[in-house]
Amino acid sequence: MSGAGLKALKAGDPEQVGPYRLLARLGAGGMGRVYLGRSQGRRLVAVKVVHPHFADNASFRRRFAKEVAAARRIGGFYTAHVVDADPDADPPWLVTEYIAGPTLQEAVDENGPLPQASVAALGAGLAEGLGAVHEQNVIHRDLKPGNVLLAGDGARIIDFGIARAMDATSQSLTLVGTPGYMSPEQYLGGDIGPASDVFCLAAVLTFAATGRHPFGEGPPDALGYRVRHEQPDLAGIPAALLELIAAGLEKDPDDRPPTEEFLDRCSALAPDEGMSLPETFDTMIATRVAETEVFAGSAGAGKKSGPKQKQKPKPPPKPKAPPKPKAQTPPKPKAPPQRQPPRPPVAPPARPPVKPPAPAGGIAAGVIGVLLVALLIAVAAQDRSSPSDNAGSSSSTSSPTSTRTRTSGTYGGSDTTRSSSPTPTPDPTFEAFDEIRVGDCLDAYQDPYDSSEWSENKPTAVSCGRSDAYLKVYDVEDSSSGCDAELLDGEDWWRSPYHDGERIYLCVRRQFRDGECFLGKKSSKDGSTASITGHGLMTSWSCGKNTVPRGFNYILQFTGYYESRCPSGSLRWNDFRKGVLCARIV
Repeated sequence: MSGAGLKALKAGDPEQVGPYRLLARLGAGGMGRVYLGRSQGRRLVAVKVVHPHFADNASFRRRFAKEVAAARRIGGFYTAHVVDADPDADPPWLVTEYIAGPTLQEAVDENGPLPQASVAALGAGLAEGLGAVHEQNVIHRDLKPGNVLLAGDGARIIDFGIARAMDATSQSLTLVGTPGYMSPEQYLGGDIGPASDVFCLAAVLTFAATGRHPFGEGPPDALGYRVRHEQPDLAGIPAALLELIAAGLEKDPDDRPPTEEFLDRCSALAPDEGMSLPETFDTMIATRVAETEVFAGSAGAGKKSGPKQKQKPKPPPKPKAPPKPKAQTPPKPKAPPQRQPPRPPVAPPARPPVKPPAPAGGIAAGVIGVLLVALLIAVAAQDRSSPSDNAGSSSSTSSPTSTRTRTSGTYGGSDTTRSSSPTPTPDPTFEAFDEIRVGDCLDAYQDPYDSSEWSENKPTAVSCGRSDAYLKVYDVEDSSSGCDAELLDGEDWWRSPYHDGERIYLCVRRQFRDGECFLGKKSSKDGSTASITGHGLMTSWSCGKNTVPRGFNYILQFTGYYESRCPSGSLRWNDFRKGVLCARIV
């Protein structure tokens, strides 16, 4: 699941799922969208509604039912328990207990890496949670920073075991998981056991301790290569944890320590009182709790009418806090890099500056401020649903906003000062992304020389009947995992630059026309024939050229997409969009 804070329901969102009334959006993941809901008994829950393309697959429904049944048996303090599900509904849904807190991904992106004691306590909790999962013969398969929630009483693992249900819809050449947080054996299609989750646990702890993904950023193919063949970047991990985390990231699953060893060694380094987080993290959690109380009180009254919009409501002025002692100004948050090729060496980020002690009553004042801001945010979200809603227009206002741009974590604590500045004017490129809707076609393709770039600087909607309508948008999300792109089906995502703490991901599918050419590689089996790659499928290349970019070997001309057979003289690739892709070598 991904997403920064609770958001008002939008047009097209359901108001009710089973017996649960929906109150707000929590985020989106590879399997579906997640909502804050309320049971008939007035308990708050997280409701995950499965994407329709999974719901149409009978094998998925069978496996989903089996995995949900196993997940409901899982206990333990460090997991979000499954409380209800309906695999036969249209679409299927799953309900877990609601944990009011940000994901580890959000919290570290906002506040920087955790200190050693916090990482150790996190490691102990996650290891204990994975142990409870493995006791029920369930493998998580998708443990990542976005699937770890930070709450006031510790961390929780979410989405355990459910990723396996997606295997039922996977094709022979596709993978289930998150690039960079998948074990080598997942990439190789080998047997997956508890040691695979240990690899992911070590990767998550690396991110928590350094603020960086252990195998960097980049296209899925590049990340997969690094996971299988290169060593992780462990610079900045505290010495007391380095040996354990490095062992957890071994390529051979037999060389990794079990979860019990992570639990024992992390517990020895963790404080006796449990997981202690820096104050900025605690305030971020308090913000999420306050947001939850507001949305629960408003009973989801902020539902939008009209087309899907990606822009946030204008942040209200911050309430004045009591006088504070002179404090250090923290560094501006570092925006994640644009999608890029394999990374150069990166120095570990500086840890956040040490803040002076807060005056008496300061934390209480900060929490009161959080409550006020959360209330104003919810009111603003409700105002946006009125007939005169103008949230879709781009404007620059003089309303002040914190230099921290996310809804959660806007305040870093009562003892830290924040400079104010006008709301930033939307970047024209971001605005171009914001104009795109599901079903639009785009006149762009992936750069044949660089899989991290596109042929156009920004997306432009064109008629889907045009010969240069290379892409069709099948979803718009706020994270890459929400796209659930099948690379060998000619699917990928194109992301906007950051604006006001938000990024738009266009989930795109390649459109082929008879006679059009794209790029292929030599088969890894015998080298005598062509193979397709995720990058190659997203390219376009002149059929009349006699050269190809480095990394490719063939020009392939599309001859059709069929249920089973290809035209004479064509090569075929099975399991392409549940059919056969046909092309000939030029």
